[in-house]
Amino acid sequence: MNILKEFAKIFIKSKLDDEKRKLKDKLQKQIITTTSTSVVARNTAYLRIVDKLDGKGVEEINKVIDKI
Repeated sequence: MNILKEFAKIFIKSKLDDEKRKLKDKLQKQIITTTSTSVVARNTAYLRIVDKLDGKGVEEINKVIDKI
C-alpha cells in the first residue's frame, strides 16, 4: 500500500505543478499585454503567492482570474 500512496503523491504533485505553471503563464501573459500598473502589481503579487499554493488555492485564483 505504501507504494500506491507514493505514486498518488507523485501524481498529485505533478498535477499541482502543472496547474501552477498554467496559472503563472496566464498571469505573466496579462502582465505583458497590459498597460495598467494596477494589473501588473496585482498579478506580480499573485505570482508570488502561486509559488506557495496548494491545489485549493490554485483553483480559487483561477476562478478570480476567469472573472476578470
